[in-house]
Amino acid sequence: MTALSALKHWILSTRARRAQHRKLSTMGVRWRVFGSSVHHLSVLGDVSPGGALLRAADPRPVGSPIVLDLATRKGLVTVHARVAWAGSPGMGLRFTRLMPELT
Repeated sequence: MTALSALKHWILSTRARRAQHRKLSTMGVRWRVFGSSVHHLSVLGDVSPGGALLRAADPRPVGSPIVLDLATRKGLVTVHARVAWAGSPGMGLRFTRLMPELT
């Protein structure tokens, strides 16, 4: 399952929970804190329908709103998330909103 299909599954799912199976990923992602114009480049470590591990040297605090820009075969996909946990090797994200191109 690709990162894009995992995100689509989350939209269609009525229960996006942590218990869902995670898929390993090496997808590059551009991200920023919501409201900021400063972009960072990182790699997703794993993806599930409800969230992802974002490998980042400088994780943001728990609760921080994050905007991810994913380059897919269908074009750029923007995903909104919140930091669920932060530490080594990065930060765990819980998806909060996907853009209409995934619905």
